[in-house]
Amino acid sequence: HIVPNGVDFNKFKPYTREESIATTGWDPDKKHILFAANPNRYEKNFRLAEAAYKGLDNDEVTLNVLEDIPNELMPKYFNASDVILLTSLWEGSPNVIKEAMACNCKIVAVDVGDIKQVISSTKGCYVTGFDEKEIADRLTEALAQPNKTNGIEAIRHLDSNAVANTLTNIYKDTIL
Repeated sequence: HIVPNGVDFNKFKPYTREESIATTGWDPDKKHILFAANPNRYEKNFRLAEAAYKGLDNDEVTLNVLEDIPNELMPKYFNASDVILLTSLWEGSPNVIKEAMACNCKIVAVDVGDIKQVISSTKGCYVTGFDEKEIADRLTEALAQPNKTNGIEAIRHLDSNAVANTLTNIYKDTIL
């Protein structure tokens, strides 16, 4: 059996931008791209994210990185962001993408792991190659869209309670 990690929809959900910006302390007059990983981790490929961001050449947009942010604050960081950016060299089934989807975030992500299956059918979410110009172009498109996504609806099946029930049933079937 292959069972993906679930998402706690009581925690990861849409919050107002105002409330979320207040929590992060970010500039409310700017648009925010969130690189939701430690930029020092090689596999997260921050160099590509930074190159794509520089390709935007837009003083109204900032690139924010996360280090040592407690998990309980992550929903506010997602909701304060205008777009989530993932440029990892490899991933399996990244929780950060599923959690961002639950917050109805716009996402630009390279095609690794199961990202294409998770986000490609959601308007405002883009799957790219490892090309900084292509990533910058998709970031521009995402930033131009005024509304959040309906990402939570696309991943409703990943509710942590439903995933827990699936696991419980697998174990029950195994011991019977």
